[in-house]
This record gives sequence, structure tokens and C-alpha cells, in this order.
Amino acid sequence: MMETNGPVLVLGSAGFIGSALCRRLAEQERAVFALGRSEPTGVAGRITHVRGSIEDRHLLREAMAACSTIVYAASISTPATSAGDPELEVIGNLLPLSRVLECAADFPARHLVYLSSGGTIYGDKATGASEEFPLRPRSYYGAGKAAAEALLHACVATSDWSAVSLRPSNLYGPGQPVSKGFAIVPTLFNRASDGKTFQVWGDGSIVRDYCYIDDLVRAIIAASAAAAAQRFRVYNVASGQSTSILELVQACEQASGRRIGIEFLPARGIDVASVSPNTNAIATDLGWSAEIDLATGLRRTWEWRQRAMHAN
Repeated sequence: MMETNGPVLVLGSAGFIGSALCRRLAEQERAVFALGRSEPTGVAGRITHVRGSIEDRHLLREAMAACSTIVYAASISTPATSAGDPELEVIGNLLPLSRVLECAADFPARHLVYLSSGGTIYGDKATGASEEFPLRPRSYYGAGKAAAEALLHACVATSDWSAVSLRPSNLYGPGQPVSKGFAIVPTLFNRASDGKTFQVWGDGSIVRDYCYIDDLVRAIIAASAAAAAQRFRVYNVASGQSTSILELVQACEQASGRRIGIEFLPARGIDVASVSPNTNAIATDLGWSAEIDLATGLRRTWEWRQRAMHAN
């Protein structure tokens, strides 16, 4: 059994997932080492903020010396940004991960939770996909996640580390920034606010599962505290609600109380028709299931957005 009350090292801590996780861990009175390129420097309550890169071996090793649990939430790409640039996945994502894994010989018995992708890693077989399904990603982003999981498996097989790879579906929630071709919910809420049209690739029938950030954070914490009976495990993390793009637009209109105009564009080759992974394994092993339905999550996200806008 892992140490469940010890310090946690969060890599990529300044991002959407990392920052939400750090806040929740601090609320649970866990000590957190938050390492990220955009972090401030200093101590705030239970969180020690360290600005820096994973590739800074001195900073990384200093943090790992104090923490037996590592959450790897760092990533510099999205499916759109690496669509024509596979090198971005190799240099920007796989190389930093390798820096962490090469520490296995010097820092024994670490447990690592890695944030993979349930939306891109299965390819065309993503509907109902269980963790045993073959990986057939259609994007370099998904291929990078598959390669990262292979590196994790090799590390666990050749060391005394243990690892869990979580494959979340499309995430949304308070604090999510808008990225090019990514983060559909905050983009839709921007269109609800500014009156511009929302661009839909294809006819809007593409189906996705949308998981609220608080549910993913609960899954990360459960995975970080689980007994290591199997030293390498993979779990899908999804809400279980399948929603088309057009249905999501309507749900965001209802949450915001505003109309959102649509502009249809040609379909993209990287987009899978339907993504709704199976979550039986994480429910059985870790007792996790999503708690926030889409309507509730969208309402909370819109209300947070309005408060944030009025505070600035």
C-alpha cells in the first residue's frame, strides 16, 4: 500500500488539471510540491510552488527526493497543435517524461499517475472501448499518449516503480483556458458572450463524452492512493454521457441563457466519429464514478466564468 498522506509532486501544476488537483490536495491537508513553467515561486499554505522545467534535473531530483507520489499532468500540445508536427510530441512531451523515468534507479518505490487520453488513443474504436482494446490513434497527439504509456510500462517492468495511466474523456470546468482547436466548452461560452459564430467541423453529429474537472481530480486522487497489486494499470475516466456537438451547443445555450450561432466547416480527418470509453474497470477497482452531470457542470462553469469576468 502506498503512503497516502505523504507529499505529492505535481508536474504541470500550473495547467488546468494540475492547478485544480493542487487545490484539492491542499484542501485535504496534503503537502504538495507544484512544479511548472508558469508557477510562482514560494510557499502558499500546503503548496510549495516551484517555477521550472521538468528537464531541469536539479529541480526535478530535489522534488522527487521529498515525494513518493508523482502526478504527471504536464503537456504542451493538443490534437490540433501537433497535427502537422509530430516532433512536438516527441520533444515537447515524451522527452520530459523520459527525464522523470530515468530517475527510477535513484529514487526507488515511487508511484506515478500519468494523464493520458481516452478521447484520442483508441481511434475509431473509441465507443465502448475498454482498456484492453488495441490502440489505434488517428492523431500525433494520441500517438504520443500511446508512446508515453509504453515508456511507463517499460519503466515499471525494469524498476520497483508502479504507475497508473488515466485516460480521461473531454474535460471541461472552471478555470479551463481556450486553446486552438481545443477546450470546446469555454470556446462555446466565449461565443455566447461575444455573439460570434461557433465553427463546427462537419455536420455536428460527432459524439463525445464530457467529464467535469472535479470528477477527474477525484479519479487522480483515488489512483494515487490505490494499492499496487498490479504495478502498471490503465483506467478510462468518463462521465458515461454521450453528447453530440450540436447537443452540446444547445446545452451551453441553456446554461448561459444566450443563443450561439453556428458556422459549418468541412470535417477533419483527425476527428473520430464517436468517443465514449467504458469505465467499468475504474468503478470496480477504485470505486470511482462520475458525479457531475453535464447540465450541472456547464451551469457551474458558466457561473464561474461570469464571476471571473466581473472580478476583473
